[in-house]
Amino acid sequence: MTRSDAATVVGAWGVTIVFLGFVLGCADSGPDLPDEPAPTAAAEVPRIPSLSELDPGFATAVRDALAVVDRDPSNGAAVGALGRLYQAHRYVDQARRCYERAEELEPSSPDWPYYLGFLAAGRGAHDEAARRFERVLELRPSYWAARVRLGNALLAAGDTDGAEDAFRTVRAASPGTPWGELGLGKAARRRGQPEVAAEHLRTALALDAAHRETRYLLAMTERQLGNPERAEDLLADLEDAEVSNLDDPMLEAVFGLVRDTQTMIRTANQRLAEGNHLAAERLYREVLRLDPESYDAHLNLGVLHGLADRNQEAAAALERAIEIDPDRADAYALLTIAYIRTGRAEEGLRQLERALEIDPDHPRAREILRNLSGN
Repeated sequence: MTRSDAATVVGAWGVTIVFLGFVLGCADSGPDLPDEPAPTAAAEVPRIPSLSELDPGFATAVRDALAVVDRDPSNGAAVGALGRLYQAHRYVDQARRCYERAEELEPSSPDWPYYLGFLAAGRGAHDEAARRFERVLELRPSYWAARVRLGNALLAAGDTDGAEDAFRTVRAASPGTPWGELGLGKAARRRGQPEVAAEHLRTALALDAAHRETRYLLAMTERQLGNPERAEDLLADLEDAEVSNLDDPMLEAVFGLVRDTQTMIRTANQRLAEGNHLAAERLYREVLRLDPESYDAHLNLGVLHGLADRNQEAAAALERAIEIDPDRADAYALLTIAYIRTGRAEEGLRQLERALEIDPDHPRAREILRNLSGN
């Protein structure tokens, strides 16, 4: 390996996204969430034991929310707000019980049946989910995200007629979005009508050409119709398609509450993998505000800067990661790229050597070494 060979890795940031399974996987899923004792009659609002052992940002937010509830246990909005906080951090059972209590206290609010419907759908209780979403629409008929979810729940529960009614209403209420046509396409596939399904799915794709679910379902339908070339064309672009989300302010209100830094990092990693760099950067920086010593946040922020060709910033973030934990190889390997891209090839090669000293089989370091060796 010669120093002049360093130029062969100049474009390495361009393929770093392929490496996301390694780099972005550095924030592990953490231990199982602690079980909570069954509530007593005096404790109608669920609590989490040993808050001091959890992420400090999350623990502080829970204490603050509980203080509001304890001041007025009959305040349905406060109990529901605690439920949102639990849901944002995957304490699903605690969230469900908060929402049930909030609905008892505040039965005219559409928020609590909406969240209960979302949680029910997540555990496969589709009949309950449909019932909850129907209640939301009684209280707030214009909330069309609930009608999309109602259609999906009815379809999953086997009520294709009801699902089609819901999706037709969505199409009429929001004609510029793909959700109504997509739902009708799924219903037609359920009925075994691929020609009808293809018509709806093509219309949905025309409304949102980057929509991943539509593209995949249309490809499967084209195969059914004997159009393998069309199917392959659709699947060829699938990796570049987006995971589109509903315009759903109620659910966004939940995700905006995340204060567990590991959850925030996982969410940021997902946004980065989807190509939403602005959202990812905001989350990484919020993690660093809560925990300035987060190795994972500095490391992944370095990846983000590198992908944007902001190599000086990438180098600074990766150098900080190494200061925090000098015994992990991944930051050294990535710093190799940042240094080479900023004209510091000698320093970059020293980082590569250090990465391989720590872990001779490190996948990214070995890949860079192969590029430098011309193999």
